[in-house]
Amino acid sequence: MVRPAMSRRLSAEERFTRFAGESGIPLLRIGLGVLYLWFGVLKLFPGGSPAQDLVERTVSALTFGIIHGEFARVVAAISEIAVALVLLSFRVPLVSAALLVGHVVVVSTPLVLFPAEMWTGPMRASFEGQYILKNLVTVAAAVVIASSHRRVR
Repeated sequence: MVRPAMSRRLSAEERFTRFAGESGIPLLRIGLGVLYLWFGVLKLFPGGSPAQDLVERTVSALTFGIIHGEFARVVAAISEIAVALVLLSFRVPLVSAALLVGHVVVVSTPLVLFPAEMWTGPMRASFEGQYILKNLVTVAAAVVIASSHRRVR
C-alpha cells in the first residue's frame, strides 16, 4: 500500500521538475523584463523614480559631464526599456545576458563613484548600496539565460 503513494509523490516531483525545466528560463526572462520595463518607464517621468538623482549623477560622472540632468535620466530609461524589450522578445539569449551584465556593471559604479553615500562603514552598505548590490542576482540570471542558447542545449 505504501508503494502507490510513493509512486504518486515521485510522479508529482517529476512533473514539477519537468515544469521547472521547461518554464524556468521563460519565467526568469518575463520577470526581469517586466522589472526592467517598469523601472525604465518610471525613469521617463521627472520624479518618477526614487533613484533619479543617483542615476543622473552616475550617468554624468561616467560621461564626464557630457550627458547630464534630465537627458541622463532619459538615456538611462531608454537603455532599461531596451534591455526589457530584448528580454521579452525571447530571442538572442546571449545578447540578453550581455545586456544584463553590462547594465549591472554600469549601475554598480556608484559603489565606487560615491562611496560616502553607498557605504556606512566597512562592509556596511547604505540603503542605496544594498539596492545596487542586489543586482548580483541579475548576473546569476544572465548566466542562466545565456545557458538557454541553442548550441548549449
